Amino acid sequence: MRNRSIAFAMMCSAAWIALIGAAQSVPAASFQTATTERLTNGTTIVSQATGGRLVAAEVVVPAGLAQQTSANAGVAGVTAALVLRTPIDGGESLADAAQRVGATVSYTLDPFDTRYYLEAQAPQFAGLLQGLVKAIGAPDFSQFVAVRSAALSAAAADGASPAIAALDMLRQVTYSGTGYAYPDSGLQISLSKLTASNVSLFAAQYHLGPGTIVALEGAVDDSVLSAVRSSFNGIAPSDARGRSIPFGGGKPDGQAQPLAPRGHEVVTHRMVSAPWVAVGYPAPGMFTNDYPVMLVIEALLGRGGDVHSFSLGSDNALPSEFVGAYYQYEAQPGMLAIFLNGSDSSVDGAVRDLQSAVDRLRGTALPDSLIDHGRRLAMGQYYTSVSSLGDAAWLLGRAVSSPDGTNFENLVPVRIAHVSAADVQRVARRYLTGEILGIVLPQTSPQQ
Repeated sequence: MRNRSIAFAMMCSAAWIALIGAAQSVPAASFQTATTERLTNGTTIVSQATGGRLVAAEVVVPAGLAQQTSANAGVAGVTAALVLRTPIDGGESLADAAQRVGATVSYTLDPFDTRYYLEAQAPQFAGLLQGLVKAIGAPDFSQFVAVRSAALSAAAADGASPAIAALDMLRQVTYSGTGYAYPDSGLQISLSKLTASNVSLFAAQYHLGPGTIVALEGAVDDSVLSAVRSSFNGIAPSDARGRSIPFGGGKPDGQAQPLAPRGHEVVTHRMVSAPWVAVGYPAPGMFTNDYPVMLVIEALLGRGGDVHSFSLGSDNALPSEFVGAYYQYEAQPGMLAIFLNGSDSSVDGAVRDLQSAVDRLRGTALPDSLIDHGRRLAMGQYYTSVSSLGDAAWLLGRAVSSPDGTNFENLVPVRIAHVSAADVQRVARRYLTGEILGIVLPQTSPQQ
């Protein structure tokens, strides 16, 4: 766990900004060339044949948390969990069938999408992929009550977490009036009233060709591509109703995103021993010119986790503690959230340290050595974020939606390397102009 006090103390230290060498060189192409094709129904297939014995597929379907309403908050997670429980050939659930042959199948919820991940050896891949596509199109509603019950338990557990409570409060303010304002796991009141019909309507939004992306990594050959085409050719070619902005993109010029209201402070109480605070700022989306600059700013402020640190999924545990900066660039607008917790001697002092660091970034002069250090941190974090086939498939899937196409991932480190002190100052002044504070205080009585 990153230590918040050290991160901000370093921000103000002359030693931390000492010149550490010449500008970091950037490989011309860090990611292999990808092949892209579009089926007649609008489904996009993008692949990198990187070898090995495993095939990884990231199936991105165009409906996620933003398509929820207050009446059905939680439906995205229930729908995805139901897909994994749906029986495929032989009567086994998709999840059990994958586990039996040593394969992996899971889901993750994003603001505008639901991502299903399948990793299997080549001989098992085609059959499991076909089962996944069938389950996406026709979830087994006999499992609905059990899945909804599990979702209610998860929502109760998430509600007790101070980190998640603090983040949820920032989202309530930043995304008010949209489906992304609600907790990823849903609201207990809406989950308790959720029906199989609600799930059926939600699932219908993402069983569509346009907006569906299949990103393939690993042992990809002609037989794998043929199996993917066969599995997805039957999806309807109608317009994707839920995917208005892919991956939180916005326009490349960085001017399309409205800024969140400033100066909000939201307070709640939880069973914690000391206060928790999350400080939120609006931030640029991933496909804007300001994205690499914000990556440098995030690194300078003490990066604590990647964009999916808090994502709801079938195989990732949400953090019970979280300290540092979290940049949600897939939402629209994006958000930079910085978490401070009660392990610090003074949360008030920690907030003042953060404000001092932000004031410095917005100030009149930033040393080149500071920016160089930030670029190095951001570039290192970017390269080390890819540690598995799943990471590579996720990057490939998001890149194909970019205005730059599949070369997007190769361009990101190049753009980071060209971030200047003037860029950091400009972006800090544009976005870091105030705070939304989510404050979690110790609960002192049953009434609070």
